[in-house]
Amino acid sequence: MKYMLCIGSQGKKAPAVLEVLQRECPAWVEEMDGRGVRLLGRELEFPETAVTVRVRAGETLVTDGPFAETKEFLAGFDLLECADLDEAIEVAAKHPTSWFDVVEIRPFMEGLRLGDEALAFGRGEDGGRRPYLLIMWMGGTPAAPFDDQAVMDEGEAWRLEMEARGHQVLGNALESPDTATTIRVRKGQTLITDGPFIETKEFIAGIDVVNCADRQQAITLAAAHPLARYHAIEVRPFYQE
Repeated sequence: MKYMLCIGSQGKKAPAVLEVLQRECPAWVEEMDGRGVRLLGRELEFPETAVTVRVRAGETLVTDGPFAETKEFLAGFDLLECADLDEAIEVAAKHPTSWFDVVEIRPFMEGLRLGDEALAFGRGEDGGRRPYLLIMWMGGTPAAPFDDQAVMDEGEAWRLEMEARGHQVLGNALESPDTATTIRVRKGQTLITDGPFIETKEFIAGIDVVNCADRQQAITLAAAHPLARYHAIEVRPFYQE
């Protein structure tokens, strides 16, 4: 089963914590890549680089900043292929971020495709373009049901169009938030709680990664997504060295 490992953060780290993360994260990546449970992953820019896109009555509304106004935010993600949730929990508990912040495990719905573009993205090979994460937030109004088949079919048609135009890297809907598992490791003890790590009435319903020339193009692609008519899409760039 494929899982999204959401790397949570509360902001910039103290130098001592940053030193541990910089030392230990590459070792975790090497181990999980070697085991074949980590398929890819990337770090995001800080949330102040985000914009939130909504489409209402045919008008595109863009606001600066992330959708969720909370102290914790998504700092990046890893895509896992695990036998079951128990293995995903074991992998997450080994992630150095779990020692200081929080890691959330969410299963993808069936249908996630990983082609050459996704693998190149995982290696940081962006081909001169900028990858952006489109985060589908649901839970507000006006609303479409989480599993509304018509909206899901429109979303898949959007992905196929983005793929044909050379923008789509990867993307799919996630299972409902009650399938989320949040992991913290404190003093060597793994603490497991049910539910997403960002505690709001809204929740992340799915993600898409798109390659774009610039932020404006990413906003345009997000506004064309059918979910933007009902809820909100947060647009955030991935970190590039």
